[in-house]
Amino acid sequence: MKNLFLTICFFIACQSFVFSQMIPDGILQDDTILYEKLYLHIDREIYSPGDDVWFKAYLVSGINNQPIPGFKNVYVELIAEDGRVIDQRLMLSIYGVSNNDFHLPATLPTGQYTIRAYTRYLQNFGEESLFHQKIAVSRTTDTPVIKEKNEEQKTIDVSFLPEGGHLVLNATNYVAFKAIDETGRGIQVSGKITDETGQEVASFESRYKGMGMFVFMPQEGKKYYARVDGYPDFQYSFEDALPDGVSMHYRENGINLQFILNRNFKSTGNRNLTLLASHKGQELFTEEVEMTGFQHPVDIYKGFFPHGITKITLYDEQNNVLAERLVFVRNSDGKTLTITSDKKEYQPREKIKLEIESLLDPGEDSIVTGLSVAVVNDAYFSEGGRTQTIESYLLLDSELKGPVESPASCFTDEESISADEKLDLVMMVNGWRRYYWDELKDRFNNPLPGWDDAGLAIEGEVKTLWGSDPVVGGTVELGPFSSEFLILKDTTDEAGRFSFNRLFLKDSAVVMLNAFNQKGRQSTQVFYEPVALFDTAVHPEEINRASRNIEMHEGYSRTSFNRHLAEREFQLEYGSILLGEVEVVEEYKSGPVVTGNYGFPDREFTLSDADREYNNLFKFLHFEVPGVFEYEEDSVRINNSSGTPLFFVDDMLENLEIVKFLPLKDIVKIEIIYPSKMINSPLNGLISILTRTGFGTFNYEFVRNIHGRITPRIRGFRQAREFYAPAYPLSEQDSTEKPDQRPTLYWEPHAVFENGIANLEFYASDMKGTYRVIAEGISKNGKICYHEAAFNVFQ
Repeated sequence: MKNLFLTICFFIACQSFVFSQMIPDGILQDDTILYEKLYLHIDREIYSPGDDVWFKAYLVSGINNQPIPGFKNVYVELIAEDGRVIDQRLMLSIYGVSNNDFHLPATLPTGQYTIRAYTRYLQNFGEESLFHQKIAVSRTTDTPVIKEKNEEQKTIDVSFLPEGGHLVLNATNYVAFKAIDETGRGIQVSGKITDETGQEVASFESRYKGMGMFVFMPQEGKKYYARVDGYPDFQYSFEDALPDGVSMHYRENGINLQFILNRNFKSTGNRNLTLLASHKGQELFTEEVEMTGFQHPVDIYKGFFPHGITKITLYDEQNNVLAERLVFVRNSDGKTLTITSDKKEYQPREKIKLEIESLLDPGEDSIVTGLSVAVVNDAYFSEGGRTQTIESYLLLDSELKGPVESPASCFTDEESISADEKLDLVMMVNGWRRYYWDELKDRFNNPLPGWDDAGLAIEGEVKTLWGSDPVVGGTVELGPFSSEFLILKDTTDEAGRFSFNRLFLKDSAVVMLNAFNQKGRQSTQVFYEPVALFDTAVHPEEINRASRNIEMHEGYSRTSFNRHLAEREFQLEYGSILLGEVEVVEEYKSGPVVTGNYGFPDREFTLSDADREYNNLFKFLHFEVPGVFEYEEDSVRINNSSGTPLFFVDDMLENLEIVKFLPLKDIVKIEIIYPSKMINSPLNGLISILTRTGFGTFNYEFVRNIHGRITPRIRGFRQAREFYAPAYPLSEQDSTEKPDQRPTLYWEPHAVFENGIANLEFYASDMKGTYRVIAEGISKNGKICYHEAAFNVFQ
């Protein structure tokens, strides 16, 4: 079979193929990169049904965070709590970045949903290696929901984790702990450590998200227990301390990192120990230690450690592990970005100007893949702040087994606790014998599949017309749904099989496969075998365990209620009827429901057999639908609107190229919303189409035309939509009292710097509150670029 390093763009608008350049040898991924990480910058964390979810993928080396070169497939899924896949996106990562979006169905129930992203190569390392981010979807009620404090006592669980791994007898031991409730979230607790007589030997209190640390010295013949204040039924029994062990305590000591080794103070003799530092499975250095007393400090210059997590292991004379500990070293050169707004406070619909400055040395490094920038109302993030950032994911969450609670907040100083102390508690709790690289390094010994997964494959087999025997040595031609062009050829093997690989198909493409026998005759049968792009099964337990649920922001209910109220009043004023909250008992399958999010249709058309005589959808709309006219032969406009309307096919937003060639024989019903009646922007109206399948344009099976030919419709790379933001002041005709209640004011996946500056302009909406500006990116040398700023919109 041929391995065709070709990128082919299928432009449905003209039903022709256009060659792009052949992918050169050497531009594909470098085999020396041992591991990769995939992170998604998602515009916000809380949504309503009918909202859009915008995201950008960063695919980087797990070793140095540099963007993965070349082309690679990225798979993104939106998954419900029960494991149902709501939507999927196939994207092509080019030099480590790609972007796309989801449109949430208007009927989507309230709940927690997971955005799951992966590459074929990452799947070799299990579910924990994939990217997971929870989002919350909440329906607006007619009254704001006010949280009531639950005074009932909760069930708790507290883990106690000795620093280094074990308690050591007659030695100073530092013990970390974490207290969680029945949902797995950290809670504030206090308590005491007692011996078997009830004598208190130490006390403890949470410092951050249920985590804290205390010190005590176990003695011979004693049993120790932990009790938590306010929870009389809780008791924890400590394991017996090791009489010949060594504990290891870590702290920063000026420009050095200090590791204090403690052993049983009744021990005698010297011990020759080895301290080993490793980072992502690679040995950094060793330090020989001669321990003559019961305590021995070891100081190591901080500059020897890379930025991020390092594992420190203490070995005895026989190379047995005595103690082990993860440390997080913040050895960075400082900020990489600054964000400045022209004002700190704005009126609704006022222009906002942002200046983002790169602090990278232009002679050494640059952000070649562009920044992703989101500007979002603060109420649409989790209570307590954004849960994940590019910094927290690449440096923390992806390095430890199991999810870290609110990893983004670990990098922020607070009045009561510093970021360094937070990170050290996470190392002692989440990092207690759970370093991800310990397992990864063992898997690199064997070749792993999926590293060069790029583009699509079209595979199948050819059989004789009579007898259905394999056609050996036949020719298969891949071309467009047209007889004018010929693109690719392949020869069938001894089993009659063919394949075309590394193809780039845009959205949904109709292709033609012509098969000939050895004599050049088309007396054959062609069978196309769809290649499964996404996982066929998703385990809900694994998905829900991979990331924490979003805790609803206290201000979300009020903000969302005001948003709903403004839209409701506008609809009532313009004569529409807005229903109250409706409980979804069963999902309605027979027609498009997306229009309910934008208003209700002004006109509905059920197509007759006579209507289906039209050979072009736009011609039908032009001649049969009042107020819709064809514009420049490749688009339509509604009334006097200034642009193309939104097109939905079976509740899925589609681009113009796909809609244009929908066969009318497959269309059942068309709904029209005029621009003046829309409640949720944009301003050019909406056309919703219901097909016979009810599942959109990607569900069409192939059509046999003649012997030796099939025309399958291939689901390809979904093209990202452009984020819509109105520009005020609008014309008098368009600037009606229609509310502008956008929580996401701005989304730009590829903000570009000129002379180290990126200038952005957009307008505030009517939604008051604090807005967060989030900029994320990766430099060509792998430096994490991240910064946040804020401004207010008030009236």
